[in-house]
Amino acid sequence: MKNLSLAAVLASSMSLGTIDARAQEPSKSDIPQRVATFEMSWKERDRSAISDLARSAAESLTGRELRAAAPIVEPLKNIQARRMQVAIPDAPSLEMTYLPDYDELRIVDTELASARAPERDLAQGDAMKIAHSAFDALAQRKLIDPAQYDWQKADVGFTWVGGASRAAKASERKRVEYRITLRRAINGIELANAGLRIAVHASGRVSGLRLGGVTVASKQAGQTEEPTGRGRWLEPKQSIDALRGRFERDIVAAQKGKANVAWSRIMYVMPEKERSSLVEPLYVVSYSLQTPTPEGETAVSRRKTIGFSLVDAKAPPVDLTPPTHEPAPDRTKKPEQ
Repeated sequence: MKNLSLAAVLASSMSLGTIDARAQEPSKSDIPQRVATFEMSWKERDRSAISDLARSAAESLTGRELRAAAPIVEPLKNIQARRMQVAIPDAPSLEMTYLPDYDELRIVDTELASARAPERDLAQGDAMKIAHSAFDALAQRKLIDPAQYDWQKADVGFTWVGGASRAAKASERKRVEYRITLRRAINGIELANAGLRIAVHASGRVSGLRLGGVTVASKQAGQTEEPTGRGRWLEPKQSIDALRGRFERDIVAAQKGKANVAWSRIMYVMPEKERSSLVEPLYVVSYSLQTPTPEGETAVSRRKTIGFSLVDAKAPPVDLTPPTHEPAPDRTKKPEQ
């Protein structure tokens, strides 16, 4: 997942080797009797707000107050994409970057990032407990609303080292980090562009955090998240069978291809090219296409993501494929194997 925004990571994390029954084709019961459109936008923060966000997030990770001096926020030089570097004097090991375009904060503990030879293998259950404690700390500092996340739908990935063979000697493959990804949910429907990823090192310490995403205009009414502004309630008109049929007819058959579907589900997805938009939930499919070439061979496309309206059968498909890369290198990202 090199050089991808958190929004792209959240949208694509279902394909990180964590596919299970949850990521299979939606059933008829997965389409609610009514759904809502919501106004969504990427929040703008000034340097003071970025500083406050970074300090609170760093305190959540370290478990201690960082009050000696205010965080220093400044643009990264020689970087085309807009990025802000944040330095906290009380926590010099934390490398922090803020991406204004996605309202995203990235934190990496550089000491743990360089610790590639763990003394033990941390059990996944223990890693989840550590991540949940960090999650609770973020909620306590009002950086997230815990009611908007479902830990039963958390995706778990890993960072490994070793396993290569040199001079007929095979090194032991070791897991050095767990990556727990949580997407924000709206009335039980996941939002691809908002959430968090917590990294837990094999030593049992939190080694990284990616937090942020799109802001949803809504209010809470009991157990229901209600739209505000231009948002409104709609009644889905399309069945799962009809939506599958549209994908097969309009995408697969239209290109005379064969689809390899990685996953499909009902989701909210904010177009990354838009700064604000009215967003409805879609039937989203992540797939690649096999198509014949004039030479009689088979060409395989790169992974694509497309969405279909649950409400309007005549609405054109929405291309949700994330960009292949950002125009700038990600200096806070550790290599993954």
